[in-house]
Amino acid sequence: MKPSAPSLQRTLARLTAGLGIAVDAALFVVKAPGPFTLATHLFALWLMLAWIVVLVIAWRGDPPGLLVGALLAAGFELLAFHETFIAPKGSTAALIYAVKPIWQVGLLLGAIVIGMLLRYTRRRQ
Repeated sequence: MKPSAPSLQRTLARLTAGLGIAVDAALFVVKAPGPFTLATHLFALWLMLAWIVVLVIAWRGDPPGLLVGALLAAGFELLAFHETFIAPKGSTAALIYAVKPIWQVGLLLGAIVIGMLLRYTRRRQ
């Protein structure tokens, strides 16, 4: 069986993930909470979790909804950045940025599940 070339959606999802990692890394360097230690490096990896998941999924396959999920995760990244750094409301505004990977992975996996359900429904018709 000949390996197929990556689809455009898969390539764009990888590009979105790469840009997300670059933005998170640059932001972490600029806004680092203190000197770099193992804990801060692990926190940086936590903040990039959604983008790492996108890259792993894109490497393993080409599920429907991957690009849509990556774009939803990028949109949530922008929202979290705005609510945390541009227009914070209260002393707990930074918590949204700390828990953003959970929401991003949820959006990503939700989009993939919906994409797979739509593909299944179309095939059954």
